Amino acid sequence: MATYSYGACIDQAYRVNWKIKDVLGTVDFDLARPWLPADLSGSGGLFCLSPEEKRKLTHVEMGAYAHLVGFLETFIAPLMVDLALDSEEEDRQAFEALTNFASEEVKHMHLFREVSRRVDAALGFPLKLIGGQGEVTRAVLSRNKGAVLLLTAAIEWFTQQHYVSSMNHADDLDPLTREVFRCHWMEEAQHARLDQLEGLRLFKDMTVIEREEAVEDLVWLLAAVDDLLERQTLLDGLNLERYLGRTFTDGERGEILEGLLKAKRHCFLESGVSHPNFLELFLSVTTPSQRARVQGAVGLLVQKRPAPWASPD
Repeated sequence: MATYSYGACIDQAYRVNWKIKDVLGTVDFDLARPWLPADLSGSGGLFCLSPEEKRKLTHVEMGAYAHLVGFLETFIAPLMVDLALDSEEEDRQAFEALTNFASEEVKHMHLFREVSRRVDAALGFPLKLIGGQGEVTRAVLSRNKGAVLLLTAAIEWFTQQHYVSSMNHADDLDPLTREVFRCHWMEEAQHARLDQLEGLRLFKDMTVIEREEAVEDLVWLLAAVDDLLERQTLLDGLNLERYLGRTFTDGERGEILEGLLKAKRHCFLESGVSHPNFLELFLSVTTPSQRARVQGAVGLLVQKRPAPWASPD
C-alpha cells in the first residue's frame, strides 16, 4: 500500500498553491476549439451530430462537467473541517493539512462558479444546471462518515485520472480548460492522499456494524450521484438544442441522452470506484461481500436507461 503523510501533503500543498485570478487570467474560451475531451463529453459516440455540432456539444458539456465537479465538492469542505477537529489535539500536522484541504475546496467551488460564468458569457446564454447544493450537502453529511469519505476519495481520484489521461496531452483542447484542470489536479493530488490517510484512521476504530452501515450508505450515495447525473443530462439536451438552434428528432434525442449519460456515469461513477488508488483504500477497509455489494450496485446503475427527454422543471 502507498504510504502518505500529513506533513508531506501540507508541504506540497503550500508549494503548488495558486490563486483563481492567476488561473483564469484574461483568457477566454475559444469557440473554435473543443472544450472537453470526447471521452468526458460523450461526443465521440454520437452519430446524429455533425463534427461542428460535436464541437459545440463539448462547450455545453464543459459547463456541465465543471458544475458537477464543483457541486460534488460542496460537501467535502465541511467534512474535512469535521475531520480536522477530530485531530486538533492529537495530531497538529493532520489538523493543519485537513483545514488547508477544506480551504482549498472552498476555493475550487469559487473557481468553478467563475468558470460557469465564463461559459455562459461565451455561449451567449445561461446554461441550465442542477441546483440544490445545500440540500444535497445536508443529505450527504447525514450519512455514515466513512461512506462520505469513501465517496470523496473516489471523486478526487477520478479528477486526477481525467486530467492526466484525457486533458494533459490533448493539444487540440481549449487552453483555458487545460489550465483550469491542471491547477485543480495539482491540489487534488494532496486531497486524494489525505482521503486515504483519513479513511484508514476512521475505519480502524469502526465496529463491524458501523462498517456495514458505511457500505450501505456508500451504495445510497452512489445512487444519489447517479440521480444528479441523470438530471443534468436532461438539462444538457435542452442546452444543446438551444445552442445549436434546432429541435432534435425523437431518435436523435434518444441517442444524445444515452450517449451523454453513459459518458457521465463513466466519468463520475465508474472511473472513481475502479481507480487503482481508490481500490487500494476500499480493499483495506471492506470485506469481499461488501465490495461485491458496491460493485453490483454500480453495475445496476450504469445499465439504467435515461429518463424520457423533457424539461425537469
